[in-house]
Amino acid sequence: MKNSKWVAGFAVSLFALQAFAQNVPALDASQSEVLPPLHLMSPDSVQLDAKEAEGVRLATKWKNNPDKPRIGKDGSVTYLFGATLPTLVCSPLKVCTIELQPGEVVTEKVHAGDKARWIISPGTKGGPDGETTLVVVKPTDAGLETNLTIPTDRRVYSIKLVSTQKQWMPFLDFDYPDEMDRLWASYAEKRAKSTYNNTMPSGQNLANLDFGFRISGDSPSWKPVRVYTDGSKTYIQFSSSGFGGEAPALVALGNDGGWFSKPSMKLVNYRVIGDRYVVDKVLDRAALIQGVGGDQTKVTITREGK
Repeated sequence: MKNSKWVAGFAVSLFALQAFAQNVPALDASQSEVLPPLHLMSPDSVQLDAKEAEGVRLATKWKNNPDKPRIGKDGSVTYLFGATLPTLVCSPLKVCTIELQPGEVVTEKVHAGDKARWIISPGTKGGPDGETTLVVVKPTDAGLETNLTIPTDRRVYSIKLVSTQKQWMPFLDFDYPDEMDRLWASYAEKRAKSTYNNTMPSGQNLANLDFGFRISGDSPSWKPVRVYTDGSKTYIQFSSSGFGGEAPALVALGNDGGWFSKPSMKLVNYRVIGDRYVVDKVLDRAALIQGVGGDQTKVTITREGK
C-alpha cells in the first residue's frame, strides 16, 4: 500500500515538472546569461596566490617557533617578546593573569576572538609612580581556543588562549629585547656624559688630576682660574690666552725666607699651550710676576696637602 502511494506521488511530481518545462519559453544564445554558482555554505578552502601563501607560511613559522618560555619572577611563565606566539593556558574557575611591562599602558580595549566565552578584564599593581597593568583572563568552559590582542603605548601583544579542564598558568609575562637595548643605550649615554663632565678641554680626565693648589696674592685680570697636576706636570690655566699686555713670568719659590726676607726665586721653563702654562714638573711653590718695582703684580701658587 505504501509503495503504491509513493509511486503515485512520484508520477504526479514528474508530470508537473514536464508541464512546467513545456510552459517555460526557451532562450536563444543571445539571451543566455551565465550566473555564478550559488554557495549555500562557505567553501572548504580559499585559493591563495603566491604572495598570500608566503605571508601565511611566514606567520605559521613564527607561531610554531619552538622558542620556549622560562620560569620568571614570582613563578610566572616568561616569554621572549616577539620570538614566537605565546600561549596562555587557562582552566574554568581559575584566574590567569598577563603582566605587562611596568609603566606600560593599554591604549584601547583589548580584542579577543571569542568574547562570549572568555572574560577579559583589566587590573593593576603597584603605586602611581610604578604602576603595572594586568590583563585578567578567565574561560567559561574547557576545550576553548582563541587569540587575544592587547594594544599598548609601547607595542602590540598577540597571545593564543587555550582552556583545559585542569591545567593552567597563573601568571604570564615577557622579556623585552628592546628594553635590554634601551638599558645598554642608557648605560652608554651615562658613561659618555660622565666622561664629558670629567674631561678637561685638553682631553685630561678629572679623576686623574690633583687640583690641590691655593692661589693667593694680587688679583689681576689674568689671575689663573685653576692650577692642577697629573703627577708629572703642572698646569696653570688662565681665563684666556691673552694677558692684556706682557705675559707674567713664572718663578719657583724656595722654602727659605722668613719675616724679614723673601724666599729665593728661580725662573721656571714652561710651554704655552692655549690658555695654559705647562711645566714639566710638579711645583710646590711658585709665583707669577708681571712688572717690576712698585708696579709689580704677583700671584702666588702653593700646593696644599704636601
